[in-house]
Amino acid sequence: MAALLSRGRYPVPKSIRALQQCIRTASGSNSHYVLLPEVPPDTAETNTVMRIDQLPQFSQITPNSCIAACAKLSIEYETKLEKHIDTLKDPKVEKTFDSVYLPHEEIAVPLNTAWATVKNLHYVAASDDFRRAFSKIHPQVERVKNERWVSQPLYYSFKEIEANSANLSEYQKRLVNLYLLEGKLNGVHLSTEENSKLVDLRKEIVKESQNFRNKVRICTEIFTHDVTNFNHIDEMPWHLLAQMSTDKTNATRGPWRATLQPAVYQAMMTYCNDRMTRWNLWNAYHDRASHNHSAQFLNNNLLIETLRYYRSDLAIMLGYDNFAEMSMETKMAGSVENVLSMIETLRARFAPVVWEEMAQLQDFASSEGFKHSLEMWDLNYWKRRQREHLYSVKTDAVKEYFPINSVLLGLFDLCTNLFGVNFEEVTPEVEVWHPDVRFFNVLDGETGEHISSFYFDPFDRPGKISSGYMDLGRDNSEHFGTWPYSYLCLRIPRPQSSSDPALMSYGDIETMFSEFGHGLQQMLTKVPYSEIAGQKNIEWDAIHVCAKFMKMWLSNPSVVKSLSSHYNTGETIPDDMLSNMLKSSQHWNNFEMLYQLYVSAYDLEIYMTKTHWHTIHKQLWENFIPFPICEEDSLPCSMIPIFCEIYPAAYYSHKWSEMIAADIFSAFQEAGLEDQEKIKVLGRRFKDTYLSLGGGVPSCEVFRQFRGRDPSTQALQPVKL
Repeated sequence: MAALLSRGRYPVPKSIRALQQCIRTASGSNSHYVLLPEVPPDTAETNTVMRIDQLPQFSQITPNSCIAACAKLSIEYETKLEKHIDTLKDPKVEKTFDSVYLPHEEIAVPLNTAWATVKNLHYVAASDDFRRAFSKIHPQVERVKNERWVSQPLYYSFKEIEANSANLSEYQKRLVNLYLLEGKLNGVHLSTEENSKLVDLRKEIVKESQNFRNKVRICTEIFTHDVTNFNHIDEMPWHLLAQMSTDKTNATRGPWRATLQPAVYQAMMTYCNDRMTRWNLWNAYHDRASHNHSAQFLNNNLLIETLRYYRSDLAIMLGYDNFAEMSMETKMAGSVENVLSMIETLRARFAPVVWEEMAQLQDFASSEGFKHSLEMWDLNYWKRRQREHLYSVKTDAVKEYFPINSVLLGLFDLCTNLFGVNFEEVTPEVEVWHPDVRFFNVLDGETGEHISSFYFDPFDRPGKISSGYMDLGRDNSEHFGTWPYSYLCLRIPRPQSSSDPALMSYGDIETMFSEFGHGLQQMLTKVPYSEIAGQKNIEWDAIHVCAKFMKMWLSNPSVVKSLSSHYNTGETIPDDMLSNMLKSSQHWNNFEMLYQLYVSAYDLEIYMTKTHWHTIHKQLWENFIPFPICEEDSLPCSMIPIFCEIYPAAYYSHKWSEMIAADIFSAFQEAGLEDQEKIKVLGRRFKDTYLSLGGGVPSCEVFRQFRGRDPSTQALQPVKL
């Protein structure tokens, strides 16, 4: 039943105004009535998605309950936030940390918890209805959560708190700084006219970014190349042949359709032995949305310049010299100069090694009968051939030594030794969304006290999306007395029968360790405020430090061996197989490092200068890549991460995180990885800094607390096989 709200009785929140269906003006009166859809009647008592004092009751969750819960909580969030902001407008109201911040904690934790439940089901549920529910409510949730950053009364209230910050705790100061920085970046200090221009500019950036993305998507989807000669793809793994075959009844009978979709494109560049076919695909991939494209309406050439200029104008309006400088406000690096110094130092270190490896690859290809100079479209094919020649790793044979339970227990043992935490599986009291899912409690190793928990959903299945993640399910909040739990979801191939073992590839193990690094930071936080607990408020270029740190333990043969137990015999992986597996996994990592440094340098240069994007592309290529540039190469026209997503002037972030993680891991190497007492001391220090403090302390200070100095690039060295 529609609700009638008369003007002047109480304010209509924006989230409700967005749902208005009609406005009826009363005849002969200045008053009017707003006809609204009914606000969902759901409460925490009637809708499990809205509860924060218990784990989700998945058997009771439906797509409709997800929509109703998030819609209701979004409306409540915005209504209560507006009411709180109105209170702050009164100059007589004393502005203390508790009076300004805690009302937001009160409304944010329920919404964040519900939203995390819905987001997880969006990734893992078999039903498309959950994905449609997510898509339906996502814009509303994101919009209302951003309202706090654009409120002038809230911004200036935190300004008052900052002026009297002597009695604030370190975490409280961090929160004050967060609100002031986000307010500044959202232009709340600007005049009404300037702020309006800023809002319009942001809308244009969003619109043109989507335009850029759509052109790349269309160009990716319209290209196909049918391979009719089986000899050109006879090195292709069977499952990839079956995926590409147009005859689903017989994977060996073509034609086989190649596309520019990532999985198929990478497979063709890696396994297709016909050079002309590889060139055709490479050229099409690097030509997407470029000025070379026959359909000019799909050209991103001018759109690159438009997005650059829009972001430059945005930065200048906010008081920065350029967009790259503005980007550094939310980064651990602190300045463009620091990032460029890292890039150049690593380039100088890795380039000679990569050039030497390139010569070795050319010699290998020539010895195998290849009569050309290697080009970019040859690289993946000959890298794979060289790797197989050098190491002869049989993936299926390796997987036999890594049953999922052995790997999981090995990961738990490592975390127990390093961080002093234990893990306890809970069955069957906890509800899960699929029979595959398991639930674990994380306990203090000394007291046995419960700290946090996580769900583990390991296997691939129809409808499950995302290659792997560990995401927060509920915030740590002292105000609510809630402890955190997380979702760890992987896509390991499911055994064909219940009697078959569930086996992991080395790549699966790397993903598990990496994602668990994220999870440890989510689950072991000691920060009392949800806004900065766990991984929240960690600088973008430091968000992957714990993930990369955990993955680096897999470079230690003894750790990998401890994960192994042959599914049939229980034997650990043989030393020669282990050595070849590790070397194979690191093969040509040096080139990958150099290429990522090139993209990072390109990304910064794009947002610091006015030089044409193609000129920058050519100039940087010569310094970073051991191939002559192909004149037709227009890859920047399809670089979605640096033009459309969260990485404009921030692509370097993964390399920065890797540098920090390597510096941290080197402390363990210096202590001696086999010296259990020293490793235990360092592990506890890592827990008390990186895992406990998270976003509650600036990342540069967290590093100093662990390492006792500023970071160095020294630990990040070329791989020597």
